[in-house]
Amino acid sequence: MSQHKQKPRVSFEELKRLLREKLGGDAELLRGGWELIGDVLVLQLPGELYRHRYVIGETALHLHPRARSVVVRRGISHELRYPVAEVVAGERNTLTLHRENRCVFRVDPCRVMFSCGNQGERMRMARLELRGERVLDMFAGIGQFTIPMARHASPEKVVAIEKRPDTFELLCENVRLNRVEGVVEPLLGDCREVAPSGFADRVVMGYFFSPERFLGTALEALRSGGVVHYHTLAGKRELDAEGERVLGLIKELGYRGRVAERRVVKSYAPGRWHVVYDLEVG
Repeated sequence: MSQHKQKPRVSFEELKRLLREKLGGDAELLRGGWELIGDVLVLQLPGELYRHRYVIGETALHLHPRARSVVVRRGISHELRYPVAEVVAGERNTLTLHRENRCVFRVDPCRVMFSCGNQGERMRMARLELRGERVLDMFAGIGQFTIPMARHASPEKVVAIEKRPDTFELLCENVRLNRVEGVVEPLLGDCREVAPSGFADRVVMGYFFSPERFLGTALEALRSGGVVHYHTLAGKRELDAEGERVLGLIKELGYRGRVAERRVVKSYAPGRWHVVYDLEVG
């Protein structure tokens, strides 16, 4: 018999059950589940439960066998995507190593945004056939799209742009950890200032706060048409209309385009979806 026993799986419902004993009816306000990023457990709490965050954090820490820290994340602040987050239980140092899809990511959930809810989209990007393509990742972050593409999809080159210096350091480290230095060129700066023109066959726009501000840069980066992966937020009943709106913007900028595919990545807020439109541009 192996000496290494598999750690038991723990459900979010078990956390709610334990919290009912401590918080009574307030425990029913807990929604949405949790994310384990490396060994850091990330919770999102409604405002009504924030006063109970330390009780919830300690309960979750003792319940989850793989967690060494528990973080409550309340949203994103500033255009540079600073998470509004607080350690509520366990170790204060939240720098961790997250593994998925045969990739590794050095990430700090209290310093940079990284969502397990985007894992499906990261895996999709890894499955694309990019052999011989040049790719521009305009909002690379820690490399959440760049690394899977570089490791699994065989692009010729990926230029990965990140504006925040601390996030850029993690991006460069992740390029080294995944041994894709020969494929990925990290660039520090605002994509509107440093993105190469006429370079890419494919552009990834993984930033959904008014992304239309950056659409002109994405189109200028294409060398002779190509694909733009345009991420945005849209209402559940507005998905078709949003796609048409983006096509209208492309036409205004002097290009032709069509929506080749539309994918809902995850729910972002009640009635709001994180959506990606694969735009074929000519």
